[in-house]
Amino acid sequence: MMNMFGGRRKLTKVVVSIPVILALMSGCSKEASPGPEKPPAPQGADSFDTSKPVKLSLYMGLLQPDEWIQKHIIGPVQKKYPNISIDIVRKGKGTNPDELVVAGMFPDLIYESIPRYTPYKDLGLLYDMNDMIKKYKFDVGKLNPVVVDALKVWGSGGELYHMPLWMNFTALYYNKDIFDKFGVAYPKDGMTWDEAIELSKSLTRTQDNVAYRGLDPTSITGMAHQLGLNFVDPKTNQALLENDGFKRIFQTFLTAYKIPGNEMRGVSRDTFLKDRTMAMYPFYADMVTLLADSAAKGAPVNWDMASLPSFPERPGIGYEVDSHNLSISSSSQNKDAAFMVVSYLTSLEPQLELSKSGYLPVTTDPEPLKSFGANQPELKGKHLDAIFKTKPAPFHKFTPYDSLATGRLSPALAEAEKGKDINTALREASEAANKLIQEKLAATAAK
Repeated sequence: MMNMFGGRRKLTKVVVSIPVILALMSGCSKEASPGPEKPPAPQGADSFDTSKPVKLSLYMGLLQPDEWIQKHIIGPVQKKYPNISIDIVRKGKGTNPDELVVAGMFPDLIYESIPRYTPYKDLGLLYDMNDMIKKYKFDVGKLNPVVVDALKVWGSGGELYHMPLWMNFTALYYNKDIFDKFGVAYPKDGMTWDEAIELSKSLTRTQDNVAYRGLDPTSITGMAHQLGLNFVDPKTNQALLENDGFKRIFQTFLTAYKIPGNEMRGVSRDTFLKDRTMAMYPFYADMVTLLADSAAKGAPVNWDMASLPSFPERPGIGYEVDSHNLSISSSSQNKDAAFMVVSYLTSLEPQLELSKSGYLPVTTDPEPLKSFGANQPELKGKHLDAIFKTKPAPFHKFTPYDSLATGRLSPALAEAEKGKDINTALREASEAANKLIQEKLAATAAK
């Protein structure tokens, strides 16, 4: 996942070397100098001393603008807990998780999305928050249960390593100018993939020496989620790519890609956003960030959205549930303060501000959702119902080897597009994935 939207974006990628990060984080798990008088600890947090200044560090595994971090993490936390300060450490050369672990300076907190925790788990960085939840009487029941269940797949016995901050969503974004140019009706909510592909045929053409494309289905794994497929058998650790579900997905992609004019493809996101030659693009909430940036630079796109296409036997089911989360690292020396941060950001006021900015809240309280998108100009007048007409698929049966299987799908699809039989392409992808899985299992056993 990419970053979501939060107004104008400052795309500054902070790349810090190990020596510099050591200096930057020298106070990261230590008490800071005394400050002004602090408020009393909240109810249920009797062992957390709010009069004692604490400096935490936050590892940003995902790219979010500085302004976003200040608005939705640092600002709210410092308003609630003036004794807590937070330094940001961005992922980059010299600051990858393994490098920081070797240096003994991994941050207190982690900002990541649901599918991306394997490196942290392999490094032993994930901390089970259940003891903190009991200690501070935190009510997990106030969080969206679908998200909580998805987060728990990273444990084997009910561990909760992550606290959700906001939920992602998917939609079918479309360029109204292209539809208007060719006199084609805008896409509707509730379409199947076959219907969306059929609609795209009348938009895939060349006019005035400009090649237009109607649609790129974009995500093989997303479609797998929609069909409720798994990638690796958790019992046998064997890839599950040779089944009718993946055959159907490949055929769906090939139907779209074999439309005359769809053979030559660049980066779909750029084709939609920069070239303005793609009519429909299924994507995550991040697209609104990019559209807002384009508008801020004086190049607005005339766009709207419809609900994500789905399969007829699973109508209205989108990609699987995805959230951006905060986790406490196992190496943190200030776990109590870190828990104050992650638990507070799920409360009503921070969740309300996230929702106003166009982020789906994770609280079960209905109030934040009533103001969804109120402070995001790019969403004014848009068909927001499209977001809520798609239900996220439950998280699949995750294994640590999923990426080894999913990584073979795109190359296999490319081979099928060149003419290789789909069954053969998927069999070879499965064989390649199994080889990689066995190699990883052997490497793990040798440690």
